[in-house]
Amino acid sequence: MSAERSALFLGATGAVGKTLLVDLLKSGSYKTITTIGRREFEYTGPNKEALIQKVVSFDNLDDHKEAFAGSYDTVFCTLGTTKAEAGSAENFVKIDKDYVINAAKLIKQQNPSVDIQFLYCSSTGANANSSFLYMKTKGEIERELAEVGFNKIAIFRPGFLKADRVRANVSYFEILFVFLISLLDYIVPKKAVVHVDVVGRAMRKVATEEAEYEDPDIIILDNGTLIETINHKRIHEIGD
Repeated sequence: MSAERSALFLGATGAVGKTLLVDLLKSGSYKTITTIGRREFEYTGPNKEALIQKVVSFDNLDDHKEAFAGSYDTVFCTLGTTKAEAGSAENFVKIDKDYVINAAKLIKQQNPSVDIQFLYCSSTGANANSSFLYMKTKGEIERELAEVGFNKIAIFRPGFLKADRVRANVSYFEILFVFLISLLDYIVPKKAVVHVDVVGRAMRKVATEEAEYEDPDIIILDNGTLIETINHKRIHEIGD
């Protein structure tokens, strides 16, 4: 993988996004990594000069079209939320789905002649026909991303995500959930839970073609887009 390549990053301040961005910068895999988000990411580690940060309003993306232009060949997207964080089902769909799809369309529009691989962190159980809002929304995102027209889309479907730190101002329910996730990971390691560091490394290795594995889950759509799905088990195999 040439270090002359440039990446665009959506969702760099989230749990998976932070660990992925740090991993990418430390690896030196890309000449430049441009983050687009609602706030900047604090970073003082290796290859800091490769990091370009652009602050935008995802509610007014048309006012920030120039931020998405740059001949990017790789897009990392870990943008997302939960209903609890969003405050309502409507806000959840807006942040988790609309922001992602609108940004993806703008990226394609602003880089029409570039072959782009788009790596998206989805979830185990993603299904557009699900009766559960979270799984249904993730499935709809996967389906609509496939229609944008990228050269390749890599969809990562991790199970429950585990992080070392809990964000500030969490509810008692969220604290209990974190405890149960840790307990589940202790009882059945790697079966249902994956650390955000592992997801980040897996995304980087797939993007940079460092991952070696047999029988990839790949389909090619009528529009020419190649879609690869990386499930929970394979994320562990690649990222551990």
